[in-house]
Amino acid sequence: MITVAHLDTIYERQKHNVSYRVYRDPVSFVHRFKGDADREMAGFIAAQFAYGKIELFMGFLERLFGSMENGPIHFIEAGQWDALNNLYYRFHKARDLVMLFEVLRQILGENGTFGALFRSLYNGDTRETIWRIREKYLPGTDKLLFFFPRAGSSGAQKRWNMYLRWMVRKDTVDVGIWNFIDPADLTMPLDTHIYKIGKCAGWITGNTPSFRAARQVTEALKRYSPSDPLKYDFFLCHGVGISAGCTGKRTKKCKEICAVYDI
Repeated sequence: MITVAHLDTIYERQKHNVSYRVYRDPVSFVHRFKGDADREMAGFIAAQFAYGKIELFMGFLERLFGSMENGPIHFIEAGQWDALNNLYYRFHKARDLVMLFEVLRQILGENGTFGALFRSLYNGDTRETIWRIREKYLPGTDKLLFFFPRAGSSGAQKRWNMYLRWMVRKDTVDVGIWNFIDPADLTMPLDTHIYKIGKCAGWITGNTPSFRAARQVTEALKRYSPSDPLKYDFFLCHGVGISAGCTGKRTKKCKEICAVYDI
Protein backbone atom coordinates (compact mmCIF):
# COMPACT_ATOMS: atom_id res chain seq x y z
CA MET A 1 0.00 0.00 0.00
CA ILE A 2 1.44 3.37 -1.02
CA THR A 3 1.81 5.77 1.90
CA VAL A 4 1.20 9.51 1.80
CA ALA A 5 4.96 10.12 1.85
CA HIS A 6 5.51 7.67 -1.01
CA LEU A 7 2.79 9.20 -3.20
CA ASP A 8 4.10 12.69 -2.52
CA THR A 9 7.62 11.55 -3.46
CA ILE A 10 6.27 10.23 -6.78
CA TYR A 11 4.35 13.48 -7.26
CA GLU A 12 7.42 15.63 -6.62
CA ARG A 13 9.48 13.51 -9.02
CA GLN A 14 6.83 13.85 -11.72
CA LYS A 15 6.79 17.64 -11.35
CA HIS A 16 10.20 17.78 -13.04
CA ASN A 17 8.62 16.28 -16.16
CA VAL A 18 5.59 18.57 -16.17
CA SER A 19 6.86 21.50 -18.25
CA TYR A 20 6.82 19.76 -21.61
CA ARG A 21 3.47 18.12 -20.86
CA VAL A 22 1.76 21.45 -20.18
CA TYR A 23 2.19 22.36 -23.85
CA ARG A 24 0.39 19.17 -24.83
CA ASP A 25 -2.54 19.95 -22.55
CA PRO A 26 -5.44 22.42 -23.00
CA VAL A 27 -4.23 24.38 -19.96
CA SER A 28 -1.47 25.68 -22.26
CA PHE A 29 -3.99 28.14 -23.75
CA VAL A 30 -4.47 29.69 -20.30
CA HIS A 31 -0.73 30.28 -20.01
CA ARG A 32 -0.68 32.26 -23.25
CA PHE A 33 -2.28 35.26 -21.55
CA LYS A 34 -1.11 37.50 -18.70
CA GLY A 35 -4.28 39.24 -17.53
CA ASP A 36 -6.54 37.36 -15.12
CA ALA A 37 -9.72 38.15 -17.07
CA ASP A 38 -8.22 36.75 -20.27
CA ARG A 39 -6.91 33.71 -18.42
CA GLU A 40 -10.33 33.02 -16.94
CA MET A 41 -12.02 33.20 -20.30
CA ALA A 42 -9.29 31.31 -22.15
CA GLY A 43 -9.57 28.58 -19.54
CA PHE A 44 -13.32 28.28 -19.88
CA ILE A 45 -13.15 28.08 -23.68
CA ALA A 46 -10.24 25.61 -23.72
CA ALA A 47 -11.81 23.36 -21.11
CA GLN A 48 -15.21 23.21 -22.80
CA PHE A 49 -13.76 21.89 -26.05
CA ALA A 50 -11.34 19.47 -24.38
CA TYR A 51 -13.14 16.30 -25.39
CA GLY A 52 -12.38 13.58 -27.92
CA LYS A 53 -8.89 12.87 -29.21
CA ILE A 54 -6.34 15.32 -27.82
CA GLU A 55 -4.71 15.88 -31.22
CA LEU A 56 -8.06 16.92 -32.69
CA PHE A 57 -9.30 19.25 -29.97
CA MET A 58 -5.88 20.85 -29.54
CA GLY A 59 -5.84 21.53 -33.28
CA PHE A 60 -9.30 23.05 -33.12
CA LEU A 61 -8.40 25.21 -30.12
CA GLU A 62 -5.28 26.41 -31.93
CA ARG A 63 -7.45 27.63 -34.80
CA LEU A 64 -10.04 29.14 -32.46
CA PHE A 65 -7.51 31.05 -30.37
CA GLY A 66 -5.81 32.13 -33.57
CA SER A 67 -8.85 34.39 -34.03
CA MET A 68 -8.17 36.08 -30.68
CA GLU A 69 -4.88 37.85 -31.23
CA ASN A 70 -5.81 40.60 -28.76
CA GLY A 71 -7.12 38.15 -26.19
CA PRO A 72 -10.47 36.41 -25.66
CA ILE A 73 -11.99 39.31 -23.71
CA HIS A 74 -11.40 41.77 -26.56
CA PHE A 75 -12.70 39.22 -29.08
CA ILE A 76 -15.90 38.56 -27.14
CA GLU A 77 -16.64 42.18 -26.26
CA ALA A 78 -16.20 43.18 -29.91
CA GLY A 79 -18.91 40.69 -30.89
CA GLN A 80 -17.61 40.22 -34.41
CA TRP A 81 -18.09 36.53 -35.12
CA ASP A 82 -16.92 36.34 -38.74
CA ALA A 83 -13.86 34.34 -37.68
CA LEU A 84 -16.17 31.61 -36.39
CA ASN A 85 -17.97 31.05 -39.69
CA ASN A 86 -15.68 28.32 -40.97
CA LEU A 87 -14.88 26.73 -37.62
CA TYR A 88 -16.37 23.54 -36.22
CA TYR A 89 -15.38 20.73 -33.92
CA ARG A 90 -17.16 17.40 -34.09
CA PHE A 91 -20.88 18.06 -33.53
CA HIS A 92 -20.37 21.74 -32.70
CA LYS A 93 -20.84 23.85 -35.82
CA ALA A 94 -20.30 27.56 -36.39
CA ARG A 95 -23.84 28.42 -35.23
CA ASP A 96 -23.16 26.66 -31.91
CA LEU A 97 -19.95 28.61 -31.46
CA VAL A 98 -21.73 31.89 -32.14
CA MET A 99 -24.48 30.99 -29.67
CA LEU A 100 -21.89 30.15 -27.00
CA PHE A 101 -19.93 33.33 -27.55
CA GLU A 102 -23.10 35.41 -27.40
CA VAL A 103 -23.78 33.98 -23.93
CA LEU A 104 -20.20 34.72 -22.90
CA ARG A 105 -20.62 38.28 -24.17
CA GLN A 106 -23.73 38.67 -22.04
CA ILE A 107 -21.88 37.28 -19.02
CA LEU A 108 -19.04 39.78 -19.46
CA GLY A 109 -21.46 42.63 -20.01
CA GLU A 110 -23.31 41.93 -16.77
CA ASN A 111 -20.44 40.78 -14.55
CA GLY A 112 -17.22 42.20 -15.97
CA THR A 113 -15.37 38.88 -15.72
CA PHE A 114 -16.24 35.20 -15.69
CA GLY A 115 -14.75 34.89 -12.21
CA ALA A 116 -17.06 37.59 -10.90
CA LEU A 117 -20.06 35.64 -12.19
CA PHE A 118 -18.95 32.39 -10.56
CA ARG A 119 -18.17 34.16 -7.29
CA SER A 120 -21.59 35.85 -7.19
CA LEU A 121 -23.37 32.48 -7.48
CA TYR A 122 -21.00 30.33 -5.44
CA ASN A 123 -22.43 28.88 -2.23
CA GLY A 124 -19.74 26.35 -1.34
CA ASP A 125 -20.89 23.77 -3.89
CA THR A 126 -19.27 24.08 -7.32
CA ARG A 127 -21.74 21.69 -8.95
CA GLU A 128 -24.75 23.71 -7.88
CA THR A 129 -23.03 26.92 -8.96
CA ILE A 130 -22.61 25.54 -12.48
CA TRP A 131 -26.32 24.72 -12.53
CA ARG A 132 -27.15 28.26 -11.37
CA ILE A 133 -25.25 29.72 -14.32
CA ARG A 134 -27.54 27.81 -16.67
CA GLU A 135 -30.64 28.89 -14.76
CA LYS A 136 -29.54 32.51 -15.02
CA TYR A 137 -28.51 32.66 -18.69
CA LEU A 138 -30.33 29.80 -20.41
CA PRO A 139 -33.61 29.30 -18.55
CA GLY A 140 -36.36 27.23 -20.13
CA THR A 141 -34.28 26.03 -23.10
CA ASP A 142 -32.21 23.01 -24.10
CA LYS A 143 -29.67 25.11 -25.95
CA LEU A 144 -25.96 24.70 -25.10
CA LEU A 145 -26.59 21.83 -22.68
CA PHE A 146 -23.18 20.43 -23.54
CA PHE A 147 -21.52 23.51 -22.05
CA PHE A 148 -23.99 24.42 -19.32
CA PRO A 149 -25.53 21.30 -17.72
CA ARG A 150 -29.05 21.30 -16.37
CA ALA A 151 -29.69 21.12 -12.62
CA GLY A 152 -29.93 17.55 -11.40
CA SER A 153 -27.77 16.06 -14.15
CA SER A 154 -25.59 13.14 -13.05
CA GLY A 155 -22.74 13.75 -15.49
CA ALA A 156 -19.18 13.92 -14.20
CA GLN A 157 -18.78 17.57 -15.31
CA LYS A 158 -15.21 16.72 -16.26
CA ARG A 159 -14.57 19.82 -18.36
CA TRP A 160 -15.97 22.21 -15.76
CA ASN A 161 -14.05 20.52 -12.94
CA MET A 162 -10.85 20.72 -14.96
CA TYR A 163 -11.46 24.44 -15.53
CA LEU A 164 -12.05 24.98 -11.82
CA ARG A 165 -8.83 23.16 -11.01
CA TRP A 166 -6.93 25.54 -13.29
CA MET A 167 -8.54 28.61 -11.70
CA VAL A 168 -8.34 27.58 -8.02
CA ARG A 169 -5.11 25.63 -7.57
CA LYS A 170 -1.71 27.21 -8.08
CA ASP A 171 1.45 25.42 -9.17
CA THR A 172 3.45 25.08 -12.39
CA VAL A 173 0.31 23.88 -14.20
CA ASP A 174 -2.66 25.59 -12.55
CA VAL A 175 -2.78 29.40 -12.40
CA GLY A 176 -4.74 29.79 -9.13
CA ILE A 177 -6.36 33.18 -9.67
CA TRP A 178 -9.61 32.44 -7.78
CA ASN A 179 -9.21 32.69 -4.02
CA PHE A 180 -12.89 32.29 -3.11
CA ILE A 181 -12.96 28.50 -3.54
CA ASP A 182 -11.07 26.15 -1.23
CA PRO A 183 -9.03 23.56 -3.19
CA ALA A 184 -10.45 20.94 -0.81
CA ASP A 185 -13.91 21.63 -2.25
CA LEU A 186 -12.97 20.84 -5.84
CA THR A 187 -14.02 17.64 -7.62
CA MET A 188 -11.71 15.48 -9.71
CA PRO A 189 -12.01 16.05 -13.49
CA LEU A 190 -12.98 12.49 -14.40
CA ASP A 191 -11.61 11.89 -17.88
CA THR A 192 -11.17 8.42 -19.35
CA HIS A 193 -7.65 8.10 -17.92
CA ILE A 194 -8.59 8.99 -14.34
CA TYR A 195 -11.67 6.76 -14.60
CA LYS A 196 -9.52 3.76 -15.55
CA ILE A 197 -7.03 4.50 -12.77
CA GLY A 198 -9.90 4.83 -10.31
CA LYS A 199 -11.37 1.51 -11.37
CA CYS A 200 -8.00 -0.22 -11.18
CA ALA A 201 -7.28 1.22 -7.72
CA GLY A 202 -10.70 0.21 -6.43
CA TRP A 203 -11.78 3.79 -5.75
CA ILE A 204 -14.80 3.64 -8.07
CA THR A 205 -17.59 1.16 -7.32
CA GLY A 206 -19.92 1.81 -10.25
CA ASN A 207 -19.52 1.17 -13.97
CA THR A 208 -20.29 4.67 -15.24
CA PRO A 209 -18.03 7.76 -15.36
CA SER A 210 -20.57 9.79 -13.37
CA PHE A 211 -20.33 12.66 -10.90
CA ARG A 212 -20.58 10.05 -8.14
CA ALA A 213 -17.50 8.32 -9.55
CA ALA A 214 -15.67 11.67 -9.71
CA ARG A 215 -16.47 12.25 -6.05
CA GLN A 216 -15.28 8.74 -5.14
CA VAL A 217 -11.89 9.42 -6.73
CA THR A 218 -11.72 12.81 -5.00
CA GLU A 219 -12.47 11.30 -1.60
CA ALA A 220 -9.90 8.54 -2.16
CA LEU A 221 -7.20 11.11 -2.92
CA LYS A 222 -8.20 13.14 0.14
CA ARG A 223 -6.69 10.32 2.18
CA TYR A 224 -3.33 11.45 0.79
CA SER A 225 -3.96 15.21 0.63
CA PRO A 226 -7.09 16.34 2.52
CA SER A 227 -6.59 20.02 1.71
CA ASP A 228 -5.67 19.62 -1.97
CA PRO A 229 -6.66 16.25 -3.46
CA LEU A 230 -6.56 17.48 -7.07
CA LYS A 231 -2.83 18.17 -6.91
CA TYR A 232 -2.35 14.59 -8.12
CA ASP A 233 -4.65 14.94 -11.13
CA PHE A 234 -2.16 16.15 -13.74
CA PHE A 235 0.53 13.60 -12.99
CA LEU A 236 -1.96 10.73 -12.68
CA CYS A 237 -3.53 11.64 -16.02
CA HIS A 238 -0.27 12.21 -17.90
CA GLY A 239 2.22 10.08 -15.98
CA VAL A 240 0.02 7.03 -15.40
CA GLY A 241 -3.00 7.28 -17.67
CA ILE A 242 -1.34 8.50 -20.87
CA SER A 243 2.36 7.63 -20.54
CA ALA A 244 1.83 4.24 -18.88
CA GLY A 245 -1.29 3.51 -20.93
CA CYS A 246 -3.50 2.49 -18.01
CA THR A 247 -6.29 0.17 -19.20
CA GLY A 248 -8.14 -0.06 -15.91
CA LYS A 249 -7.09 -3.67 -15.36
CA ARG A 250 -4.03 -4.91 -13.49
CA THR A 251 -1.55 -7.06 -15.39
CA LYS A 252 2.02 -8.20 -14.76
CA LYS A 253 3.20 -5.45 -17.09
CA CYS A 254 1.52 -2.79 -14.92
CA LYS A 255 3.95 -3.42 -12.08
CA GLU A 256 6.84 -2.53 -14.38
CA ILE A 257 5.46 0.73 -15.78
CA CYS A 258 2.87 2.09 -13.33
CA ALA A 259 4.16 4.58 -10.75
CA VAL A 260 1.19 3.96 -8.46
CA TYR A 261 0.80 0.21 -8.96
CA ASP A 262 0.76 -0.45 -5.20
CA ILE A 263 -1.73 2.28 -4.34
